[in-house]
Amino acid sequence: MPQISIPPQFTKEHARRWQDIDAAKNYAYRVPYPRQVFEILRSLVHDEPRTVLDIGCGTGNIARELASDVRRIDAIDWAAEMIDVGKALAGGSAENIRWQVARAEDAFLDPPYALIVGGQSLHWMEWHTILPRFASCLTPNGVLAVASVREPEAMPWTDRLREIIVRHSTAKDYVPFDMIPAWENAGLFSKRGECETAPVIFEQPVEEFISAFHAMSTLTRAHIDSEAFDAEVRCLMQSVCADGMVRRPIIGHVIWGKPLSGTS
Repeated sequence: MPQISIPPQFTKEHARRWQDIDAAKNYAYRVPYPRQVFEILRSLVHDEPRTVLDIGCGTGNIARELASDVRRIDAIDWAAEMIDVGKALAGGSAENIRWQVARAEDAFLDPPYALIVGGQSLHWMEWHTILPRFASCLTPNGVLAVASVREPEAMPWTDRLREIIVRHSTAKDYVPFDMIPAWENAGLFSKRGECETAPVIFEQPVEEFISAFHAMSTLTRAHIDSEAFDAEVRCLMQSVCADGMVRRPIIGHVIWGKPLSGTS
């Protein structure tokens, strides 16, 4: 079975930082999924029972949004701090969301699932374990969907902000990595579809923009000089955002397909 070379930024040390309560509280300030992402995910639920697995759910941004349209959502994350925050957010107390603190590799699953969905948290999991496991949990028309969000264009602050991030980040040996082709090359995934949303403008105050970085494993406050980082980013953003609001276009992206055993 072909093995996937794990990029150096995905260390166990960085993974443990998702259990930082400060990171969990700042997660709300990260760029959200455009609403069209949830429409795409709803359209992927074809089979009965309409049950969904949100793996690596974090604070439940997907689970809390989809809960009213499905029979049940199992929302699983290994960081209790993330789930505690998610339960307290709007929709977090829905009776059909079953929260579970566990690793994806050995969590209790209750298939069949008409949809399994994950976001960037999938980067941190043991793919040769979880993808074959997911393959055995789906309904006949069920798929695994991977949701993400990005900025489609460079902004006036992009280059200078990148310099600040690189200088402070704890991932000094960061390597760009595209997870889906790696899965496909290892025989762990067969892509069936892909969709991008139309661009929408997301805006937030400069201070929330800054706080969002501390919900990243490489920039948690406990592991960098956060006062210096915040001051540098604040100075930059105040120079380009005269009214104190950061505005930029964002695009949602969903790829879906069948997880495989990796044996062929």
